[in-house]
Amino acid sequence: MKHYLLSLLLLLTLPIRAQVGDLMRSTPESQGVPSHAVEAYFDSLVSLPTELHSCILMRHGKIIGEIHPSPFSPKDGHTVYSVSKTFTAAAIGIAISENRLRLSDRLAVFYPELLPDTISDRLASITLRDLLTMQSGFKTTDEVRNQQTEWIKGCLANKITSRPGTHFSYSSMDTYLLSAIITRVTGMSLLDYLRPRLFQPLHITDLVWESSPEDMTCGGWGLYLQAESMAKFGQLLLNRGNWKGRQLIPAEWVDEMMKLQVPGSNYGYQMWQCDNPGTARADGSFGQFIIVMPNEDMVAVITQSAYTAGVGAKERDLLFTQLVPSLSSIALPESKASLALQRKQATYSIPPIGGSATTKTRDIYDKTYFFPSHPLHWQSFRLIRRGQQLLLEIHTKDNGTVTLRCNNKSWGTSKVPVTFPPYTRSVTQGAFSGFTAPFTANSSYGWTKPTRLQIRTIFTNWMSGYYFTFNFDSSQLLYKTNYEGKWLRVNFQEKNPTAE
Repeated sequence: MKHYLLSLLLLLTLPIRAQVGDLMRSTPESQGVPSHAVEAYFDSLVSLPTELHSCILMRHGKIIGEIHPSPFSPKDGHTVYSVSKTFTAAAIGIAISENRLRLSDRLAVFYPELLPDTISDRLASITLRDLLTMQSGFKTTDEVRNQQTEWIKGCLANKITSRPGTHFSYSSMDTYLLSAIITRVTGMSLLDYLRPRLFQPLHITDLVWESSPEDMTCGGWGLYLQAESMAKFGQLLLNRGNWKGRQLIPAEWVDEMMKLQVPGSNYGYQMWQCDNPGTARADGSFGQFIIVMPNEDMVAVITQSAYTAGVGAKERDLLFTQLVPSLSSIALPESKASLALQRKQATYSIPPIGGSATTKTRDIYDKTYFFPSHPLHWQSFRLIRRGQQLLLEIHTKDNGTVTLRCNNKSWGTSKVPVTFPPYTRSVTQGAFSGFTAPFTANSSYGWTKPTRLQIRTIFTNWMSGYYFTFNFDSSQLLYKTNYEGKWLRVNFQEKNPTAE
């Protein structure tokens, strides 16, 4: 009871706008899970060489554990990459139940005006099911979304390298075409179609879904929502599409989504099967997961920024081999470990930068340093000291002046332009479309030498971040993102290279 009251008190202090606290919380023991096993799993996750942003564990429809390592919090939204695809598959199932679509429908009939002059037999034979199972046969390339603005036409003109329905080849553009089909048969974007049918019944209102230059929901990527909203969707799938007595997705369709559809690929309808029997997952780049475990009556949600090889394999292996074996079919006796877990959950954090708050080389401050050229589109920067806080004032080509408030050995918070965070899909036409509110940057700093400054910035309501090392003795900036391992180097100078 103490565990539940503490959790409830925490949730009541969060902003009303963020739809967190909708799902019931419970002690792990009351759902047949020992708290020490949940704690061990969380400890294992944060020890991995990734940047964990959140993890939520549910059993029997209740949250039994959740962590949002500081500076992240439950209210923060997150871009979920290809987890978006599973929502698109749900929309297809709903449309089929409304007699708007059939699995055997041919792609070519939906946009005849955009077909190439010559329609091959392969193009004419692509079905809805082929798109759902990534067996369209289209050549897997990013050129269409990166270099063109007419994506449907570009996809339809793309080379087909295998007979549809015979070869698995993962392509986000297959899912985009599913989104376009929803728009053609409903007259609505995929997002607008799902609002009253899925998102509103689940009380998911604080979300964005990127759209294409054709003003269609991207479908295969671009969905942005909170970890608890992901957990709601996972629970909906676990319930075979039923939410509080209302059938939002046909039960048989959810079964088909989670079932193996493509032998040899572990793929269903826009979901992947897992090693744990009966388990399927929505899976997004850099480690975003909704893991649905019907046999255990569990859902697990993970958001993170990870770039190591085999992202997600270790997280799932720990879940299936460390936590699942500890489950009981009956409630366990309550223990002190439950309250200890509740307290510990609030202590997880991403370590801020260490080092000194000041430098003896004081002439570094309040100067403007210029970049002759810079891949980040920075033109210049200044360092301004405000007590124990350091302001990194960045003059950019596209966003004007951006100021990062950096704390020493803790996180300083800033609001930055919506296009400022690094984005792995920034080359995609229409990237960040639909986003209007600023992003939140959390930054920490430390002087590791009198002329060496380190800054780390995490965009907590996105997914990405930067590591910066300013070497003032060599006038060089080293930087990398939190989703790439490679450091890049650029020179800066005190003289303005554009001045006459």
